[in-house]
Amino acid sequence: MTTRYPSRLIIVIGIALLVLCTPVLAYSSDATGWYGQGNAFLASGNYTEAVAAYDRAISLEPSYFEAWDAKADALNRNGRFSDALDASARALAINPDYAHGWINRGQILYNIGYVYEDQKKDLTTANEYYNQQLLAFEKAIELDPGNADAWFNKGYALAGLKRYDEAIAAFDKVQELNPDYPKIAQNKQIAQQLKDTSTPDYVKYVPVLAGIAVVIIGIVVWFVFLREKKE
Repeated sequence: MTTRYPSRLIIVIGIALLVLCTPVLAYSSDATGWYGQGNAFLASGNYTEAVAAYDRAISLEPSYFEAWDAKADALNRNGRFSDALDASARALAINPDYAHGWINRGQILYNIGYVYEDQKKDLTTANEYYNQQLLAFEKAIELDPGNADAWFNKGYALAGLKRYDEAIAAFDKVQELNPDYPKIAQNKQIAQQLKDTSTPDYVKYVPVLAGIAVVIIGIVVWFVFLREKKE
């Protein structure tokens, strides 16, 4: 025996399942309004007001990971690197698959590393942050392989770690993804120049010296052969 449900009941059940299974697709208009104001303040360089606006958005929508990430960006630009790192962590805790958030986090980590290197003269700790920076950019690339910004930042990070061949390869990838990417050719050239100046002269001339050695050995072998032949 087949049980037939009334069509209205089926529709109601379907709507209920859709509501229960579909995540919230948008934030409140008030929250997005404050987020927009924060972006305007950020663009104008008013980082304090930007942070305040993002905080208002977050107070209305605590899971607003874009607002958390934008707040981290504003704090980073304002030199409040520790607070920026905390805000970045909140954004990525809510959405660990947010590629832009990982790029932003890498830039914060770079600034912290630079403080340790330039001001505190602690290169060991600085390199720890620089390596974390690189991992953040690599995570962004893992999530979004076609993200030219992520590849550019990875190249910049690798150059800073004196891994010049890898840096040049990353910049090549940027050019492949976006040939019009700003100043990419210039950054690639700088990486190449840094590589050249860091390479000892004896390493540069190894191919030439090896070629000369092969020629000399060949001449010696030839003369020995001729001498044996005459004897």
